[in-house]
Amino acid sequence: MSPQRQGFSLFEMLICISILSILLFISLPSMSSMTSNQRVSTQITQIRQALYLARSLAVTQGQIWKVCLMDVSNSCVKEGGKSLVVFRDDNNDHQLNSNETVKKTSEIRGVKIKLSASNRAYVRFKITGESLESGNFQVCRMDSLKSHGGKVIIYRSGRIRVSMDQFSNC
Repeated sequence: MSPQRQGFSLFEMLICISILSILLFISLPSMSSMTSNQRVSTQITQIRQALYLARSLAVTQGQIWKVCLMDVSNSCVKEGGKSLVVFRDDNNDHQLNSNETVKKTSEIRGVKIKLSASNRAYVRFKITGESLESGNFQVCRMDSLKSHGGKVIIYRSGRIRVSMDQFSNC
């Protein structure tokens, strides 16, 4: 009887490491694609929640609330915003001033967002819950595969709907 071997030989260990390396190399591109798609989904959820919040605040507080993409100078912009903000624009200058009430701020990272809302850089909700602008927030990936994205669609009735699509113009 021969003695039993315990453990792996160096050759067996090298074969296992090389197989694992190949599998890892193959899976990395799909992992980065999945991460980019997850960023899009997360941002769409944040936009939808911000719109629901603004609508709810407008109804419960009896005041017009605004949702906009905000640049570094605290102005509402149609695209290229650094954050998504829900605020009450008391002086209606489409900028966030120090004396205005902010209810929610979400940083925008890893995605490109474009707002198309009745040719305005913001969406407002009135006290009935209806929107003063109809349109959509289009969310696209920032990487080279810009075909995956989604839209948060706002109707004048105040209804908010999400559409996940394959865009050719992202």
